[in-house]
Amino acid sequence: MILDDVKTILGIDTSLQDNLLSIYIRKSKKLILNYLKITKVEMDEYGIEEIDIAEERYPDAVIEHVILTMNKRGNEGLKAYGQGGVSGTYGDDMPDSVKDLLPQPFLRMR
Repeated sequence: MILDDVKTILGIDTSLQDNLLSIYIRKSKKLILNYLKITKVEMDEYGIEEIDIAEERYPDAVIEHVILTMNKRGNEGLKAYGQGGVSGTYGDDMPDSVKDLLPQPFLRMR
């Protein structure tokens, strides 16, 4: 189960953050479906629940995105940061480490 895997990676051993993690998991699944351009119509053709297709086919990508989102928590909306001599930038909503775990999105030709 993705929730258990995320909690293990983050070192969380209580259920205090389960609701928050569940929200991040749901959002990550939707972002992945949008990135892959998988529509509701296509999912209905295969008889697959919309929210479950990302978890079934790409669980590692969902976990990676949730971990990155949790690590960035509190800094949503920031594009860059700096403190003393240290600075950095945050990537887009779909970081390369998540994209690397997914197939290339496909384009439909008409």
